[in-house]
Amino acid sequence: MLASAQDVAAGLKTASDKLQGLRKQADEEIGNQVGELNALLSQFQEANDRVKNLTATGGDPNDALDTRDGLLKKISEIVGVTASLRDGNDMVLYTSDGTTLFETVPRKVTFQPTASFDASTPGNGIAIDGVPLKAGQGGDTTAKGSLQALLQLRDQIAPVFQSQLDEIARGLVTAFAETGPDGTLVPMAGLFTYKDETGALQTAVPAAGAIVPGLASRLVINPAVVPPEGSMDVLRDGGMNGSEYRVNTGGSSYAGLIDQYNRNLEAPMVFDPATAIGDSKNLLSFATMSVGWLEQLRSSATHADEAKYAMLSRSLNAYSSATGVSLDEELSLLLDIEQAYKAAAKLLRMTDEMVEALLKMGR
Repeated sequence: MLASAQDVAAGLKTASDKLQGLRKQADEEIGNQVGELNALLSQFQEANDRVKNLTATGGDPNDALDTRDGLLKKISEIVGVTASLRDGNDMVLYTSDGTTLFETVPRKVTFQPTASFDASTPGNGIAIDGVPLKAGQGGDTTAKGSLQALLQLRDQIAPVFQSQLDEIARGLVTAFAETGPDGTLVPMAGLFTYKDETGALQTAVPAAGAIVPGLASRLVINPAVVPPEGSMDVLRDGGMNGSEYRVNTGGSSYAGLIDQYNRNLEAPMVFDPATAIGDSKNLLSFATMSVGWLEQLRSSATHADEAKYAMLSRSLNAYSSATGVSLDEELSLLLDIEQAYKAAAKLLRMTDEMVEALLKMGR
């Protein structure tokens, strides 16, 4: 039993650390793509200026147009773009939210990376011309381009999953808490306890129904149970927090406290609604629903990825054929779908990594 408990605590810590690592990875990728986007916008200005100059002087702008279209495609993979042509073949770019991205000159895209992440660390936002870029929503993400998908992963999906891990850890502390022979003493941490941010071991049981950020990464087994300094007898008899908490005084055949722990795992327990599965009845069902929540998210992302890839392929075929096709209309549709596909693919890849971490925890 001790080995199983240690595996559970280690698994929660591993999953929590992996999750924050994914947030850091997403944050670094945001920084890289913001830098790439600013560089592409500078190149787009040069290409757009060549198109305008050649158009105005009666030259052949086709090569410059091809260069500009190629840059536009790359930009649209990073952020949602709507393109508009003005007199003289001048192109203006707006984000899918309506923020000006390019008009004669590029608008500055700014982002400040975060040095490290834990469960309490918020990520910094992305601003385009001073306007914050919104994250995508849902498994079939509303994100247009990879930046919005990365924001969604870093600031929405990963924190919600982290909160679920933290609530599982809190539920374990609660289920195995000591309350004394008649159950009326102040609850104290039993088999599962935790450390605070400074590394100090805690004995208080966290309040019901409220997330303790990062608890999953700080969950440990009570030293009073771990030989050679501790003894497994206190798990059977009680008394990890002093003799007044001892329940069994009748001998080694006692099993009442162990049975109570089992009942506690299936007893009603309140969870924070911020976990997105706060209506679970008990700890066992909450843990099961957490796995289901992540799997449902991955399933939605998978279907979205497949559907958007099919739409992208059809749009590319339509755009490549000029017969009976409006090139302006098809280009607009192509940009929109390509942005959506890029975001869905990004969401799917990083959700798979979270599922892998969860499966490793289960093993």
